[in-house]
Amino acid sequence: MAGPGVICCLLELPRHPGRSDLVADDGGVLYLVVSGAPAPESISALVAACQAAGWQVVVFSTPNGTRFIDQAELERLTGEPVRSEYRMPGTGTPVPAADAVLAWPLTFNSANKFAHGHADNFAVGLLCEMAGYGVPVVVVPHCKPQLASHPAFVASLETLRGMGVRVLFDPDAPYERRLPPWREVVDALPVRAGAG
Repeated sequence: MAGPGVICCLLELPRHPGRSDLVADDGGVLYLVVSGAPAPESISALVAACQAAGWQVVVFSTPNGTRFIDQAELERLTGEPVRSEYRMPGTGTPVPAADAVLAWPLTFNSANKFAHGHADNFAVGLLCEMAGYGVPVVVVPHCKPQLASHPAFVASLETLRGMGVRVLFDPDAPYERRLPPWREVVDALPVRAGAG
């Protein structure tokens, strides 16, 4: 098992002590983390909405999440590769430091892993690390009502809220409308200085 700080070295992320909820108006960097759940609106449309709001978007995915996205399209939109695996230190291109993180959609499994620090894949490890840095994190879980009612999931959402993570989830919404529309998701991101 790897010791503390190994994830940081493998990700080669700039180390920072945390960020406030106010993001500089120089095109803040948004890490978009996707997992293995279908989305009623495309991830590409979400990326475009975030970019229209002034964010530079970098996409990360769980291993199963790659089956639900068009990686080539996302890379074309963002100018960055979609990252889904750890890489060896000193290889590849480092990513810019995040000003905010959006996990959309986050599956039952990934939400529970994030809440309990089970960083067994690159994307969940990134969520854990960014929360540890104090980077603002917004999570939009998506799972079947039967899973959403599971006590572990309910407790995980409370754990995430207790960590300062903003959770956008309405357990009473019908399943087909449980994911909020893009505008609501983009509006939940930290306010950028000089914006609006």
